Amino acid sequence: MAIIYTYPSGTPQTTDILIGSSPSVTGNPTRNFLMGDISVFIQTQIGSNAYDDNAAALLGGLSAGQLYQTTGAGAAPLNVAGIVMIVQ
Repeated sequence: MAIIYTYPSGTPQTTDILIGSSPSVTGNPTRNFLMGDISVFIQTQIGSNAYDDNAAALLGGLSAGQLYQTTGAGAAPLNVAGIVMIVQ
């Protein structure tokens, strides 16, 4: 088996493929995912959800595991707009 840290680094492209798995599939759950599709998925999940921090996201109706982006009005280090966060 190859040693993963020996591979060269690169700049991700939308056509690059990541390996993942689908827990709903029995047998061979391994799947390929295009970076472009992952990007669209993340953007769709975020939608218009923008909050100062995790507490504000929870008060706004999001639940654990949902995505939001920071507004930039939160305390450091969340004082930058657009950071993608996962509600904890």
